[in-house]
Amino acid sequence: MKEWKKDKLVIKKYDTRSEMGAKAAKDAEKVISNIISEKGEINIIFAAAPSQNEMLENLLKSECIDWTKVNALHMDEYIGLPEGDEHTFGIYLKEHIFGHKNFKSVQYIKGYAEDAEKECERYTQVLKQFKPDVVCLGIGENGHIAFNDPWVAKFNDDKAVKIVELDQMCRMQQVNDGC
Repeated sequence: MKEWKKDKLVIKKYDTRSEMGAKAAKDAEKVISNIISEKGEINIIFAAAPSQNEMLENLLKSECIDWTKVNALHMDEYIGLPEGDEHTFGIYLKEHIFGHKNFKSVQYIKGYAEDAEKECERYTQVLKQFKPDVVCLGIGENGHIAFNDPWVAKFNDDKAVKIVELDQMCRMQQVNDGC
């Protein structure tokens, strides 16, 4: 592993995805356990992407996390795929983490909803109810986080949940990832 700093940001580069996933899971485990100790429960947003596989696999091995005190939230979703479609991020999360532990609650985004704008409003209320303590995420090839491509992401956005149009690079990443 190589480590360096840029301003206040500590950057760590690992030789393998396996090493990186194991370390990310260990770091997350500490933070999650500490917040549960302090607050009695935790609200965690999980990203759904192959880049998360190793981290989620290792996080599930934790013997320190009381999963019954974890409210799990879903970060982003495709619009218009049928409920239960294998390509949805909800199914990915169910297969990779949500279906493996007994969570206090699991909150899904319903990309299959008839009215996507109303679903954004509904999930905004979910986020108000379960204010995120931790976000487990990756950064896309074009710099996107949760499908917020850099040119549409706003730090002071008045919308917590919104519909976005994916750029070509982001779309190709989805295809190349098998999503």
